[in-house]
Amino acid sequence: MAEEGSSQGPKEQIIVDLEPGSEWRFELEADENIALRVLSPDPVFINSEELPPATWYPIHRYTKGALYAPTQARVEVTSLLASQYTSTSTIHPQLLNVHLALERTRILAKRYLYGTGSNGADRVERGPRVMIMGPPSSGKTTVVKNLVNLALSSGMGWTVGVGGLDPSSPSNLIPGTLSLSTPSHPIPTHQLAHPFGSPPTSTPSNTLSADIPTVGWWLGGLEPTNRNAEVWKVLIERMGEDWKKRCERDKMALASGLIVDTSSAFTNPLLGTKKDDPKARYTLVSQAVEAFDIDTILVIGHEKLHIDLSRLPALQQKGVGVIRIPKSGGVVDVDDTQRELIQSFQIRSYFYGEPPLPRELTGLLGKMVSTDGSLNPYSFQIGWETLVVLRVGEENSAPSSALPLGSSRTLSPTRLTRVDPSGPAHVVRLLNTVLAIVDIKPEDRIKPEKSPKVEELKTEGVEGDEVKEEEEEEDMEEVPFREEIGTREVLGFIVITAIDTQKKKYTVLSPSPGKLPSTVAIAGSIEWVDSA
Repeated sequence: MAEEGSSQGPKEQIIVDLEPGSEWRFELEADENIALRVLSPDPVFINSEELPPATWYPIHRYTKGALYAPTQARVEVTSLLASQYTSTSTIHPQLLNVHLALERTRILAKRYLYGTGSNGADRVERGPRVMIMGPPSSGKTTVVKNLVNLALSSGMGWTVGVGGLDPSSPSNLIPGTLSLSTPSHPIPTHQLAHPFGSPPTSTPSNTLSADIPTVGWWLGGLEPTNRNAEVWKVLIERMGEDWKKRCERDKMALASGLIVDTSSAFTNPLLGTKKDDPKARYTLVSQAVEAFDIDTILVIGHEKLHIDLSRLPALQQKGVGVIRIPKSGGVVDVDDTQRELIQSFQIRSYFYGEPPLPRELTGLLGKMVSTDGSLNPYSFQIGWETLVVLRVGEENSAPSSALPLGSSRTLSPTRLTRVDPSGPAHVVRLLNTVLAIVDIKPEDRIKPEKSPKVEELKTEGVEGDEVKEEEEEEDMEEVPFREEIGTREVLGFIVITAIDTQKKKYTVLSPSPGKLPSTVAIAGSIEWVDSA
């Protein structure tokens, strides 16, 4: 419970007393920023990260979380929140049991890989591969963060891989991306953006939370759907191949294992089902299990999902274990408005860095945990002909009804379509659109085949001019690159903030000054307007 008492300072001292095995849960509003300080000798944890003793730990507005005390503890808080309470109902013992089982697998795998263990029949050749699943607002990301922090706090030097397969709540980058990262330090909980830490490109490199190598792939949407299912499949396959290559080069990464956070769309059994196999169920789950060689699935609180996955033939054949863990009573349901606010905050943090320390916390006496600094984004203009904007997927092409009678579409589901900014519809779709910059190599360029010229048509006056105009339009829509660049890992992100139709130039916002690493960008459906 929270107690108020007089202190030597001008402000009242607020103390939260925690019983052994209890949680102090809080929900910060728009005008609430707090800092915590542990006064007791025993440790207190936030998402399994130990709070430093006698040091202020800042938490920014809108953040929702909980402190866990395995033993009796006292915590000082700078202000009494409108929504806060203590509870003895916690899932930390269950998470600790899962962690111990995963830790045993890591230790056995390390012994085998480094030649210090036995080669018996029960040998373990690699670390655990775990995928977390559950419905919306079930606490999937929180469970992943706890398991990662428990592994990184064990003192064994693990480099646990974190797979972010939830584009609506990306682990390290911005909404619309899938990512793989390998944090080396416990991940802090200071604000909404970057729940698994920030990539070095978005924060100063002298902070712990920025020390997270991250590789991203651009989906361009907030969740997998039947329309982008083929693109999703290609991205997952590429992520799995990259993780396999990483493990081949790094024995410690192979022993440390992988923990995958998933989208709530994974709970839809019919999503991704093809017409030629209408009885297939949980196609997205089977794809991810195959790509990352998953051996364990943790289902949060969804009994039917647990039973369905346990009976899924594809998982039974691979021997994948399906385990159900309880849902935390402190999980907060997030509505669409809150999700939009979180996503906008995540995009802004990518360009402007982490939010500065709130004014009401800068004057606190005593040590303060160092937080990430801000960035100075760079805005500049670039010509339409210089920046090539593409879209990926068959849904961006003309509808089948526009084809001639009797003809059928034979397009690749990952085909590239070049965006023409001169069209009014495209201007609306490009303004405030987030673009993913992709690397282009010399072998990626292709020469479009030109149709032979017809001399007779050129002498027919108006009809010849019309044919010439049509040929020019077709040339503008030609994409001189191979299709695979649309599903390649990205170099970074920019936002189109303005379009000058007179000068034919874009105004773009970049997180850092200087020349763009590439002038080929992939557009999706993610838009952002800086309203801060």
